Amino acid sequence: KLFQRVFRNNLVRNYSLHEHQSKQLFGEYGVKIQKGLFAHTPIGAKEVAQDISGPYIVKANVQAGGRGKGHLTSGLMGGVQFCKHPEDVENIARKMLGYRLITKQTSAEGIPVNSILIYEALEITKQMYLALMLDRGYGSPVCIYSKYGGVSIEDIYAKHPESVIIKPIDIKAGMTMEIAREITEEMDFFPQVKEEAADNLVKLYKLFVEKDATQVEINPWACTDTGEMYCLDAKVNIDDNSLYRQEQISKFRDEVERINTDDLSERKAEKFGLNYVSMRGNIGCMVNGAGLAMATMDIIKLSGGEPANFLDVGGGSNEKQMFEAFKLLFGHPSVRSVLVNIFGGIVRCDYIAQSLLKAKQEIGFPCPVVVRLQGNNAEKALEMINNEGGGLLHVEPDLEKASKLAVKLAK
Repeated sequence: KLFQRVFRNNLVRNYSLHEHQSKQLFGEYGVKIQKGLFAHTPIGAKEVAQDISGPYIVKANVQAGGRGKGHLTSGLMGGVQFCKHPEDVENIARKMLGYRLITKQTSAEGIPVNSILIYEALEITKQMYLALMLDRGYGSPVCIYSKYGGVSIEDIYAKHPESVIIKPIDIKAGMTMEIAREITEEMDFFPQVKEEAADNLVKLYKLFVEKDATQVEINPWACTDTGEMYCLDAKVNIDDNSLYRQEQISKFRDEVERINTDDLSERKAEKFGLNYVSMRGNIGCMVNGAGLAMATMDIIKLSGGEPANFLDVGGGSNEKQMFEAFKLLFGHPSVRSVLVNIFGGIVRCDYIAQSLLKAKQEIGFPCPVVVRLQGNNAEKALEMINNEGGGLLHVEPDLEKASKLAVKLAK
């Protein structure tokens, strides 16, 4: 229960770095990582491979678990590949870049692979797990670690629950060498690298604090057949609220946005105070309140559809925000219909109707829009829509019926 609570409480809004960005931070803090880099083209991938020693490990640079057991729409089996020569790296890159990777953690459509990672392959003899997280229950950071690694922490806990240790870290004292030595001793590092591992752990905690991280994870933290120690996979999540003072992290985000239009849409939404997350379905959602948004996505799924986004316009949105929200929805390349589900409280339903009609007039509806409005000024709003709507605009006060209609219109 304690293990489940720690991971559940870590589900806060954050910005997740890509693996190569996380490893770049590790390297800057003196934490030992493999040699390698990322590439956006097959030729670029070959050039990266030529600059480091083979053999190589090539990974689809996407934020999804289970890459190794996934498959690409090109027919390539596995989003993680081993290659002997730079020419092999180039060939694999041609089968990854521009295609979609499908894993157990993605939708059926998968995630586009816009870049790949090329690292030197190492002979691993021991794998361990380590994570630093913020835990509300303890009211402090915690270090979660196990002498087993290489698979998900949930799988480790299911098979070896006694090996997963959660250690609170005093926020004032921080990660001392004494505590770090105790942790790395319990992780069962090889004797010749225990001191180096402890030193790396102190540096990881420094990164965790200085970069306003909510999570720093290494899986696996590994030892090689030559007795060396490396962080082979890295995950870093940063508190969104700190990005104004994290210049380097903001640059990381800009780097991703240049090749990822989904992230760009989410960044635009932030500027207008909207909570937007792009997804892989074809039914756009506009809802006020995170709980209602989740329930709306659930009922779309139950009705046989797939939501294209999570969009919470909040309780106090104005007409300008509403208009921008519609622009975001209609700008999603996969959207075939939109379900607007608003419960009027602080935000008045007639504001929603005004924004909807303005969007219809100024940018046009590229797809059908189903509207369900309840609460503050709902009758006035429905009257406005009925008088000026029509065409692709549909009104349905019953949520279940509205959801089924949105699914039907999307087909």
